[in-house]
Amino acid sequence: AVRWYYRRIEVEGLDRIPATGPVIVAANHWNALVDALLIATAISRPVRLTAKATLLENPVTRLLVYAVGVIPLRRVSDEQRRTDAPVNESRNAQSFAAILDALAAGEVVLIFPEGKSHSEPELAPLKTGCARLALMARAERGLTDVPIVPVGLTFERKGRPRTRVALRVGRPVSAE
Repeated sequence: AVRWYYRRIEVEGLDRIPATGPVIVAANHWNALVDALLIATAISRPVRLTAKATLLENPVTRLLVYAVGVIPLRRVSDEQRRTDAPVNESRNAQSFAAILDALAAGEVVLIFPEGKSHSEPELAPLKTGCARLALMARAERGLTDVPIVPVGLTFERKGRPRTRVALRVGRPVSAE
């Protein structure tokens, strides 16, 4: 469906994604679900997706999220909307454990470090979760090489059919 919707998908630098072993793909987030679909279809390896936990609130999306193995993440902003109480710092402990399990199994995990989907022309401030996961993989699972591979998405007109999108893969970054 993504290949039909966009007239042209330009992909550059796929060879920078290691063919084996754990990888964290860190991408900008302009277009909600479409971003994950574009990246997952471009990469030749299976990609483990992460997504906001609020998707679990709808029974239909909850089934879909669990069926495809998405790892839900609880964002501070979503938690603050629910309660006036302080946000529980361990709210993502199970999700982080699932991500570390995936990395230990040699999987590719997709993270959106901006922590939100948006339409601004520049990156939103990055959250610390991506780097934290790479460091946790070393400290808690003994994984000595978990590269973080940056991916940039650029849309000609993100909400318009038959337009173009560019997916650029950057050089892997070490968490050392």
